[in-house]
Amino acid sequence: MKSLLSISFKITRLEYAQYLIAYMYRRPTVIILSVLGLYSLIMPVLVDYGIVGFFNKSMFMSLPYALAMLFYPLIITGIAVLQRNRNAFLRQEMRYEFDDEGVHIQGEDFKSDLAWSHIREVKELAGFLILKPSKREGYLVKKNVLGADEITYIKDKIAAAKQK
Repeated sequence: MKSLLSISFKITRLEYAQYLIAYMYRRPTVIILSVLGLYSLIMPVLVDYGIVGFFNKSMFMSLPYALAMLFYPLIITGIAVLQRNRNAFLRQEMRYEFDDEGVHIQGEDFKSDLAWSHIREVKELAGFLILKPSKREGYLVKKNVLGADEITYIKDKIAAAKQK
């Protein structure tokens, strides 16, 4: 089958870090941890200066724990970006080809074919179109190499495959 759309790109460290931070700060657990860390840092200061008269000390954590909770997503993102060099998939330039059968992904040392019917959903986040064949797995496609018509084409193909 002839390829209807073909794109090539490489994901940089900065783009990958932006994606991870956007992904992390959307998770409810991370938001709760960040709020608790911020609470634990701000409330003792407000009580010391007499701005607030009551402080729930059971919610208080020591400074290192509060900072770790507040910056948890940044710490995890930093670790993931440093480990990026171990993942060949993220270092390679990838070629995505879209046709009537599905998506064909090729890197320097791998090739993967994904039928439209195997893609459960498509999401947009932090400049990426995420093709999700499972709940935990996703293929990142840069949106800046796609036009609006191509994004619509991909979403329509996935929606049509779900209806079958």
